[in-house]
Amino acid sequence: MDVPEAPKIVIERPAPCADLAKAEELLDRALAPALAPRGAWSVIARFSRKGASLTVEGEITDEVGAPVAHRALTQPGRECASLSRAVGVWAALVLDAEVERAARAPPPPAQPAPYDPPPPSPLVEAPPEEKPVPEASLLLAHSQGERTLELGLSMFLMGGTASGVIAGPTLFGVVEAGRGWFFRPALFFGQTLDGVDASNNLSASLVEARFDACGRIAGFYIERHGIQLDVCGGVEGGISHIDVSATYAQRAEVDNPALFAAGPSMSLRGELGNGLALMIRGVMDYNVIRETLVIRGEGTSPNTDVSPSVLLGRGEVGLSWQLR
Repeated sequence: MDVPEAPKIVIERPAPCADLAKAEELLDRALAPALAPRGAWSVIARFSRKGASLTVEGEITDEVGAPVAHRALTQPGRECASLSRAVGVWAALVLDAEVERAARAPPPPAQPAPYDPPPPSPLVEAPPEEKPVPEASLLLAHSQGERTLELGLSMFLMGGTASGVIAGPTLFGVVEAGRGWFFRPALFFGQTLDGVDASNNLSASLVEARFDACGRIAGFYIERHGIQLDVCGGVEGGISHIDVSATYAQRAEVDNPALFAAGPSMSLRGELGNGLALMIRGVMDYNVIRETLVIRGEGTSPNTDVSPSVLLGRGEVGLSWQLR
């Protein structure tokens, strides 16, 4: 008959702790009254540092080293005492439940006769390891091997070019690179809105591409049921085809300008369920290429210079779908 015994207490990687002695004392005190169902069970506390936060991973193993339970806790700071006490209380509760379950278990069946083959023992499936909760780190980091992929479509309004306000559709993707970082390529197609800014009588068709690197910050909620913030920085480039209004001059010409800009962007992503999300995004860019457009008139029509702004602004609203 198995007799409950005190578990072995192990602290691994204690280097990040500024108060190691106190952390060990609190862990021993929390587990002092705890017993394991059988001998050779262990309670392991692994400490690690990520940025300004400390993480402790508590693990309980049985007499053959198989995992019984696992828990990860995180808090800011350099002291491990409170984390050590918390993982000790958790381990004591798990051990008490295991001792009680072992006491209620039916006695083992009688051994068969020597000439009878023993029945096959059933496979015992170890409990699954708990996934880290979203609030364990600032950025939304999935488990090792998990990478999300999104495709989306949005509409944009863009100002700051020499041809007034431009609007059109955007195709974009979001690819997770790991550790809460994402890549966001996008392709834009736009046209000047008639009647919004007719001061220079210019109409433009715009084609451009943008590439962003983003950090995704998750709120304290269940994944896929809340709002996330993407903070990005990126570059974009493209070309415009300029048409001068026939009312400006009988025959007018203008060069087709190139566009290259860089700057930050920010997105709010609201998860709607079933992989669908609503996205609201703002972009502010520094216009690196500010090519002056020369409109040449005929006869008495004067030449006119039109220059784009130093800053380009764009707002986007759209939907994305998470493929995996």
